[in-house]
Amino acid sequence: MFVQSKNTIDLRNVTISYEYYHAANPHAKTLVFIHGFLSCSFSFRKLFPLLYNDYNLLCFDLPGFGESEKVSSIHYSLHEYAALTNDLLDRLNIQKAILIGHSMGGQIALRTCIQHPERVEKLILLCSSSYIKSSSLPLRLCSYLPFFPFCLSIGMSSINIEKNFQHLVYDHKLLTQEVIDGYTTSFNEKGFYTALAKLVREREEDLSTSTLNKINFPVLLIWGQDDRLVPLRVGERMKKDLPDAELTVFPHTGHLISEEHPEKTADAIRSFLAK
Repeated sequence: MFVQSKNTIDLRNVTISYEYYHAANPHAKTLVFIHGFLSCSFSFRKLFPLLYNDYNLLCFDLPGFGESEKVSSIHYSLHEYAALTNDLLDRLNIQKAILIGHSMGGQIALRTCIQHPERVEKLILLCSSSYIKSSSLPLRLCSYLPFFPFCLSIGMSSINIEKNFQHLVYDHKLLTQEVIDGYTTSFNEKGFYTALAKLVREREEDLSTSTLNKINFPVLLIWGQDDRLVPLRVGERMKKDLPDAELTVFPHTGHLISEEHPEKTADAIRSFLAK
């Protein structure tokens, strides 16, 4: 029976919340899950009971999100998130891993491949963000204003959270209050909006086509046909830009693919890793 267990570790001057589950097989491959923007490791919770018997599973909350520390003293960028991913693998003595990134986590996984190719065996990208530019100069300048985090908090509080989540899934019946609370656990925590302001300012643009062309790892792209946040055309473009990529599309599925179809997602992961 799968039992959830959380730990903390200090890396790069920030405390990280993580979960690490070991399969009974000592030769099992390790899957490392990286969540997306405004999310946390909660987004993978339905996959773990389906995979933990056969794989080592590691997931963690990125700084600024979930139960990880939200401090203003670190750099919030995709480059630094990838460096932190590598440091976590070092500390846990994981030599090679399969990286599984959802949304923004896909870009972090890709950057980890570029920065530390020796750590990566394969990539699985779930509705990965791609081809997004960095924030505009006016927005980056505004983010330095001392009241900018407060403005972000006011803006977020004025949003109808449930209505916005309806854009992320095909089946709205999945959006129970428990699910919404799980994804938005960070929003009322101290330091969240300060960290978010830094991410707005410091997040660089996604990898270019020329850089994607250089990533020769086997890549599985899994996409929801009805993803309204990162449309399927993005996945189709990535399939062309990544030299060794295959694309699996789930019909009647939105952006939160492992929330909507955990069994199909786990089956696709198993099939890909068996090749």
